[in-house]
Amino acid sequence: MNGAPASSSGDAHADAIPRDVLISEVRAWARRMGVENRLREIHVRPMKRKWASISTRGRLTLNSDLLRQSAAFRRQVLVHELVHLKLGHGAHNKLFRSLVRAYLALDASEKKPGDLQG
Repeated sequence: MNGAPASSSGDAHADAIPRDVLISEVRAWARRMGVENRLREIHVRPMKRKWASISTRGRLTLNSDLLRQSAAFRRQVLVHELVHLKLGHGAHNKLFRSLVRAYLALDASEKKPGDLQG
């Protein structure tokens, strides 16, 4: 996911989460989105120009600055990258944007069961 990573971002946390927590979040989202078998590698390292990237072969690289970002921001980055893996391409077309919105909305609705209709 592109964007200018900056430690002075409004989403920045004062305290970093452990690397293992971030990797657990990735695995949980991959399982939830049905791409756990396609996710081959997870790397956390400094990146200058991106928050994350993913290859069609399943290599996910996360910017180590994510460790200091809010849970909501990390969730957006993870869902964005895993939708690329799910679709097998890097395009940000209408389907891609719809899936990202749907996964993020589903997550929000699961946290507020009273908001669900049905």
